[in-house]
Amino acid sequence: MLALLSHSQAKPLFSPIESSEIKQITVDGQTADVLVRPWSGKNQFGAAVIIGASDSQAESMGLAGFLRYELNPKGWATISLPPPKGLYRPNFTTDPQEINKSGEAQLRVKSNSPIPKYDSAQLLELRNFQQASLTEAFNQLTPLGQAFPGARMLIAFDDTAGMITHLLSEKKIPIPDLLVLINPYREYEQLIDEPSQRKPIAEQLVVMSIPILDIISTNGHPLALKDATLRKQYNQVKPIKYYRQYHLDLDLNHPGGWQEAMQKIEGFSRSVIGR
Repeated sequence: MLALLSHSQAKPLFSPIESSEIKQITVDGQTADVLVRPWSGKNQFGAAVIIGASDSQAESMGLAGFLRYELNPKGWATISLPPPKGLYRPNFTTDPQEINKSGEAQLRVKSNSPIPKYDSAQLLELRNFQQASLTEAFNQLTPLGQAFPGARMLIAFDDTAGMITHLLSEKKIPIPDLLVLINPYREYEQLIDEPSQRKPIAEQLVVMSIPILDIISTNGHPLALKDATLRKQYNQVKPIKYYRQYHLDLDLNHPGGWQEAMQKIEGFSRSVIGR
């Protein structure tokens, strides 16, 4: 991975997090770390909230972690939220007595235990649990962002981006000045009973008045790639300031991919805030 970054970029990504960057919020009754980095250049445009996929950490070693550092000299403080936990892969089997357990135990599977196979009602319960956790986290960000007045950019990855899209469409979290989605998808939505299914991401995006940058990686989740055409088809009716879609190579075999993503985000954000 070191070959992907310049010397100045590689050091912070592999260094311990400074204690001054660690802030804390409470989510679902538990303390969670939020990582905050201030502006480091002459420009002070505002703050970018970064939230990774549900199976990642606030201190991501991937593109989310790269952006956490690289946005600072471009005029953006960064606030990295812990992603919603509890996402399972419902394609394994477990003992019937484990499947039949009710309540919170369904959502808290031990790391060394078989992963249960969930039905529609359980998937819906977990989805609501994750969305409630995200809402609770976002509603605690106002004090953390007060030190960084200006515009608000929200950058969300993968399955978390799919959740964020719904929360924004329902106005359950603060509306940012611009939204960056990277490989957005919803993996198990089709397994939930139809009356409880959310509208497709493409349909939710088209009715939003937020400027949206839609980035797809060639190594992204198959559902994100599959739905990319539909998202563009629905949203191409908008002016370019309000919707752009780019296909980039963001894996480690393409060293310039992360930097190219950074350039796309910087250019789009400047066009939105007029700077």
